[in-house]
Amino acid sequence: MKDALELILLRVSQSADIDKGELSIASRLIINSVCEGLAITRAGIWLYDETQSLIICKLLIDKGNDLDDESLKLSRKDFPHYFEALDTERSIAADDAHTHPATFEFTDVYLRPLSISSMLDVPIRHRGKMIGIICCEHQGAPRQWLGDEIVFAASLADLYGRAVSAKERADYEAQLLKANQTLEQNVQERTQELEITLSTLKTAQEKLVESEKMAALGNLVAGIAHEVNTPLGIALTSVSNCQEELKAINRDFESQSLTEQGFKDFTHVCAEGLHLAESSLSRAAQLIQDFKRTSADQTTMEVEEFDLDEYIPRICNPLKPMLRKENIELTLDITPHLRIETCPGIIAQLLTNLISNSQRHAFGDGVDNKQNTVNVECKRVETGIQLNVKDNGRGIPKDLQRKVFEPFFTTAREQGGTGLGLNILYNLVTQKLRGDVSLSSEVNKGTCISVLIPNYCVS
Repeated sequence: MKDALELILLRVSQSADIDKGELSIASRLIINSVCEGLAITRAGIWLYDETQSLIICKLLIDKGNDLDDESLKLSRKDFPHYFEALDTERSIAADDAHTHPATFEFTDVYLRPLSISSMLDVPIRHRGKMIGIICCEHQGAPRQWLGDEIVFAASLADLYGRAVSAKERADYEAQLLKANQTLEQNVQERTQELEITLSTLKTAQEKLVESEKMAALGNLVAGIAHEVNTPLGIALTSVSNCQEELKAINRDFESQSLTEQGFKDFTHVCAEGLHLAESSLSRAAQLIQDFKRTSADQTTMEVEEFDLDEYIPRICNPLKPMLRKENIELTLDITPHLRIETCPGIIAQLLTNLISNSQRHAFGDGVDNKQNTVNVECKRVETGIQLNVKDNGRGIPKDLQRKVFEPFFTTAREQGGTGLGLNILYNLVTQKLRGDVSLSSEVNKGTCISVLIPNYCVS
């Protein structure tokens, strides 16, 4: 290759414009260099469309007509011989463009009007694929394209392919930069959205927990109201009977017909009646007191030190009326002197939930027991205190056992079940007590839910 051509190639290949990603600047540098090295005034860059049925002029420099851009398109159907030659992906060196088999189709529409006599087309390749050509057009008398000139033009076409790669790289880097610039903002916005969602979910969870608490207390209120009516009714009847006896003895006294035996009978009847009224009212008062303590504990989370063998019966007493209506016997088996330090409300709520769950799900249609029972057992074990609530009801199928602690899972939704009772229990034990919950059940043989209160709570 001539030294002049080599120097031009060296200058272009070393130019920062080729690799900085500005394709329009690199394109002009390459076409101007083509014109300089080949001593021509007209050259251009033509690129295929996606279907390779068109070749489109991206840059055309015509120094003789003072043009540096011209929108031209050539179609395969209009110039089939030319496109057939391009398909070989080789250089087209048409010394006489009017007669060359690849370029003769341009004679009347392109070559003669522009006084073009010779054409040199060299392929542009990018990533191994031909994407277009650099078209070198000589105006004036026909010329023969030399081997050095063809290599020179092909080398500049290769440099254009390098410039295309640089443009792609620059575009990708710009996209990365833009993504990095907006990433932090996107993360902040997403974080804010998640915080709002979490806050909303937490509020909803708190409302559901409170709703479940109120539902449990509602069951207690219904049971207590029914249970208190009985001793109050007995007390009222006893007091009324004593009043009648008092009226009768007053009549005998005023009519001076009161006898010693009649007075003794009066005192005996009244003593029995007042004793019955007193015991009935005491029972009602105890029920109310236990209920007040249970409801108060379930609405507060203050830590106290207390004895389970005294506290558990106080929690269970208000639940017995609710169970008695379903013909369920509640039994307690509690080891004495089990003292713990925790929130009484947690113990009250988990016992209420477990017993209510047994009452709602363990018995009913299809369960045939001589006596429906729910047993509450509390004992010391090596790792802490174990609280078991066991029933002899219908049991839970194996395929459902793993779901019972999931939120909103219930088999009694039509009867008003929320599916939150055992989930709330699980969260209370694992999060508040840092304990553990386990379940064992067999169909038609009952269910046992065990709660482990860890040693750190045990006094």
